[in-house]
Amino acid sequence: MKEYLFIDGIRAESAIPLRSLFYGEGLFETFRYKGRPPVLLEKHFERMEKGASLLKIPFPDREYIIELIHKAISESGISDAYIKICLLSQGQSSFFEAADMSQLLVIVKKYTNPKKSIKLKINSFRRISSSPLAKIKSTNYLENILARRAALSSGFDEALFLNEKGVVTECGASNIFWFRRGTLFAPSKDCGLLNGTTRALVLRFIADYDINLIEGEFLLDDLIGADFVFITNSLIGCAPVYAIEGDSFSVEHPFFIKIQNTLFEKLKWV
Repeated sequence: MKEYLFIDGIRAESAIPLRSLFYGEGLFETFRYKGRPPVLLEKHFERMEKGASLLKIPFPDREYIIELIHKAISESGISDAYIKICLLSQGQSSFFEAADMSQLLVIVKKYTNPKKSIKLKINSFRRISSSPLAKIKSTNYLENILARRAALSSGFDEALFLNEKGVVTECGASNIFWFRRGTLFAPSKDCGLLNGTTRALVLRFIADYDINLIEGEFLLDDLIGADFVFITNSLIGCAPVYAIEGDSFSVEHPFFIKIQNTLFEKLKWV
């Protein structure tokens, strides 16, 4: 059925990604482009393609996406860049319909160094561990936006989510780890979190260290008293957490410094 669109009374003649606009039916990936494509670019594509399959959005050829990224970088003239690629969904406005086309948006801006350490606020509402949206990087990002705004307005840097069982899951835009008594802990994917590309990389190289690694379900009390806590994502790499609400943690623990240095080397940021 043909639809007619009017924006401020003017008929829209060009294609608009209606389904992303109306329903957040879209996907995105962000990463640092430091003079070259990121080491984990294929992992970003894999995650986006899985999300596209779930949401039934046509997924473009990967070479086409790379071509658009290179074009955007070239035209921006930025060598150390923040990149966001968005797969936008186009089709009928009826919410139950499937997309018939997709569009790719590439955003480029100068990369800015993140804060050296982070203070977390425990978010007031919970993640639902069984939600299919928890496992994809959807443009339906309102929960994360509300959580980050609440954290910033209260003097914090980032929000920490618990799920419906009170189990630690992830932060608003990052995954969380903590270390205590020779063991590195991480919430498992079943807790209702996005399996970050950087999170997965840390889990892979930690296996080479002579420490215990436990992924599982942990309450907030299991985290308090840790030797150190850190968060990861594809823009910051990893950063130490100096406080969660009123509880403080070391930001200069030698083992954290080792993890951070190893990660930055593997990402080719140094």
